[in-house]
Amino acid sequence: MIALATALGRFVLRHLLSFLLICCVLLLAQWGWAQWRTWQDLRTEAAQLTAAQAALSGHIDEQTTASRQRTASLASAPLAVLTERIHTLDERLRSKQQAREGLKGVVLLDSERTPFVQAHLQAMRLDVDIQLLQQERAYVQELRWRLQATQSAEQQRAGLERLRQEHERLYAQWQAVQAARQALLESHPIKCRLPVASPERTACEDLRQQQAALLAANQRAAADHAAQRVRVQQAAPTPAPLGEFEPHQAPLQELLRTLQARQAALITEQAQHWASRLAAPVQQVVPTALLILLGIVLTPLGIKAVMYFVLAPLAQRRPPVQLLPHTLGGVALVPGPSAVSHEVSVDPDHELLVHPEFLQSTAVQGDKDTCWLFSKRYPFTSLASGMVALTRVRTQATARYVISATQDPHSEIGMLHLPPGAALVMQPHNLVGVLQRRGEPVRITSHWRLGSLHAWLTLQLRYLAFHGPAQLIVQGCRGVRVERADQGRNIQQAATIGFNANLAYTTRRSDTFGAYLLGKQGLLNDSFHGADGFYVYEEMPHTQVKGGRARRGLEGVADSLLKVFGI
Repeated sequence: MIALATALGRFVLRHLLSFLLICCVLLLAQWGWAQWRTWQDLRTEAAQLTAAQAALSGHIDEQTTASRQRTASLASAPLAVLTERIHTLDERLRSKQQAREGLKGVVLLDSERTPFVQAHLQAMRLDVDIQLLQQERAYVQELRWRLQATQSAEQQRAGLERLRQEHERLYAQWQAVQAARQALLESHPIKCRLPVASPERTACEDLRQQQAALLAANQRAAADHAAQRVRVQQAAPTPAPLGEFEPHQAPLQELLRTLQARQAALITEQAQHWASRLAAPVQQVVPTALLILLGIVLTPLGIKAVMYFVLAPLAQRRPPVQLLPHTLGGVALVPGPSAVSHEVSVDPDHELLVHPEFLQSTAVQGDKDTCWLFSKRYPFTSLASGMVALTRVRTQATARYVISATQDPHSEIGMLHLPPGAALVMQPHNLVGVLQRRGEPVRITSHWRLGSLHAWLTLQLRYLAFHGPAQLIVQGCRGVRVERADQGRNIQQAATIGFNANLAYTTRRSDTFGAYLLGKQGLLNDSFHGADGFYVYEEMPHTQVKGGRARRGLEGVADSLLKVFGI
């Protein structure tokens, strides 16, 4: 019962914790999604404000230019044209104001921070149009007032001049009548003065009455002229001509400043958002990272292209490497093809040097000791190739020993018989052991080829040649094969174990660039020419055994360094 209760409690507690974890994950996802949407909204609105600022600035410039063009010819327009223009502007103003009233609810900076929409831009464009139309109307109204003032002043001056001319005319008539009366008095002084009716007295009296009437008219004209002159002097001066229309930019720029302030607030808020703080350093390093990644991707491709299309064809045209052209070209697998194990017969005249781990079965008789170096002449080569601490077997009677790759299930053992006068160029790392005459160790010669492009491309500057007579015990992945070179044979470079020193050795690029680019084949294949020579190779390159891929890292670097020295 207690066990059941415990199991039930664990079940409930486990699922309760799972439920709480799911709730926490959902809440965190909901919060993260809301924060992400907020940040995206800020970015979107900031972009809209930037576009709106550019559009509004262009609209201000466009409408300002249009207003200047409309008012350019109004400075010399008659009064009727100005009056008609004012009526037109009033109609346009009413239309724009009605449209703006329809967008009355659109507020740029409200307490709720309403996201910027297209209606805001439309409302601001209408505000710009209304401002410019009002300024244009004020300018036309000022032109009309100045024109009216100018015409009124001209009319008053014209009236003053007319009164002056009337005064002068009456005065001239009065002088003419006075001269005629004076002449009549001088010609008939008595008749004109006697109170007796006579034609001369009547004419003289008529001239006196005309003179009196002209004097009264002249005095009235003088008074009118004086009064008009006072009015002209007291009148306002004639207004100066009005310049070209230049809209006031302050109210228009205020609208732009509103957008700029809103944009600055959004940028500040966006910069303080955690997403921006996270995205800013990422955006700074992304271009550099992309360039580095592009370099990492393209640099090997470029190097491979140069190696395949430039250096490899150049190496093919270079003379082949022929180390010992006068040696014999003989090597054979004895007693037969390679196998998982081979039986080696050791007689009293020969000795067997072999890695101890390859000795699978040994005879009881015989002396066995340790040979610390395979070749005292080449101690470094012996150490680097692992040919150290070998088991040396000597017998007083013929005995059989079984050689097998006990630690590598993929390797097979091959017995290479090297006749006298023949030489086999090979790297000691493939060597398992050797059957040689007592007191006559296998002769090894070293050959450097620093001036050969083949050597530099393969990174093998030194070649080691094993001279017969001897039997070389080698291992090869999935088997060891020996083939005659004849008129020319190609083999994967990684599979080559050795070749007769009399052969002409060259490097040839792989058949297709695609296979080389994808790593299916190496850049170079070994090529051998010569009817009297053989080359030895393993069925599968040993570097492709582990995971089907070539060795890399420190192991691959070490292999490359050893290959330089022919090891």
